[in-house]
Amino acid sequence: MLPPSVSLIICTVDRCKFLPKVMSAVHCLRGSFQELILVVGPAQDDTELVLLEYKDIINQIIFTKQRNVSVARNLGLKAASGDIIFYLDDDVIPPHNWIDLHLQIYREQGAICGCVGGAVIDKTQANFSLQFSRGVNSCLSESKPILSATETTKYTSSPEWFCGVMGANASYQREALVRIGYFDEFFEYFLEETDICLRLLEAGYRVHHIDAVVEHYVQPSHNRRDRRHLTCWYSLSKNTTYFAFKHGYQKIPLPIFTIRLILLLIYRCLLRILRLKFTHNLPCNLIFQYIQESILGVRHGWLFGLKLHKFQEKRGYHLEIDFEDNGLVLLEKIPPGIL
Repeated sequence: MLPPSVSLIICTVDRCKFLPKVMSAVHCLRGSFQELILVVGPAQDDTELVLLEYKDIINQIIFTKQRNVSVARNLGLKAASGDIIFYLDDDVIPPHNWIDLHLQIYREQGAICGCVGGAVIDKTQANFSLQFSRGVNSCLSESKPILSATETTKYTSSPEWFCGVMGANASYQREALVRIGYFDEFFEYFLEETDICLRLLEAGYRVHHIDAVVEHYVQPSHNRRDRRHLTCWYSLSKNTTYFAFKHGYQKIPLPIFTIRLILLLIYRCLLRILRLKFTHNLPCNLIFQYIQESILGVRHGWLFGLKLHKFQEKRGYHLEIDFEDNGLVLLEKIPPGIL
């Protein structure tokens, strides 16, 4: 039997300063994969000049005008021909045997293996702390990112919890992603890989954890000024609310569902925003702006989550989403991967 072919996809936007380090690491992996695809967002820096330096190892470059990681992942996936899809973030450095360690699991587990996820360490922290290792998520997106193998097994023995991955260190069986309908493009940032893992599991595939570690060099972006000063509160609250409705609304009694979702939003958004006042000395007007964005996100996530359940029986119906100034302005078509 021939070994599975591998497509490596890098989604990048405005990371021209760190991207050369990523491309250099990928160059060292060139013998481990058959295809390299770059999906470039609306970059306003010298990303294209960086890619010119590595044109000899790049098979295809795709440009998108959207700052949406799920859109970028889907564009790369649709262009890829490999059996196994590796997504590499543009601020992550993998080890030399990264691909081989993942492929070993696919060989051992066979066609039932839909996803493999490894550990991630934050190299911008003084102690190089773990960000993710054998983590799990609940059907409301509650997260336990760092667990032992025994703890992971304990959590996943409950039907509410499942094995998750961190997008910085994950690979997928291409056929499985296509079968479940690609990434849900409503998740423009945050929880897109968590949604994929749960949908793979519901489709009968398995998600496996390995000890392979990648190095994450957290970089500033339109979503964060630094590791703690996030600017994506609309996305965090919207996607948290939408994920909960999509996967937990009909599984948990409504009063308990509502209480848990509110507590999660307070913890994930409100408390972290208020903490910025003390850790970064942000002005009150900016704190108030972040809170307003979070409230708007909850509203849109709640609205669209409820609409999703209304249309679940109408598989042919499509609901199109358009964003304008952090607002949903059109709801008529459902993009691939939502149902």
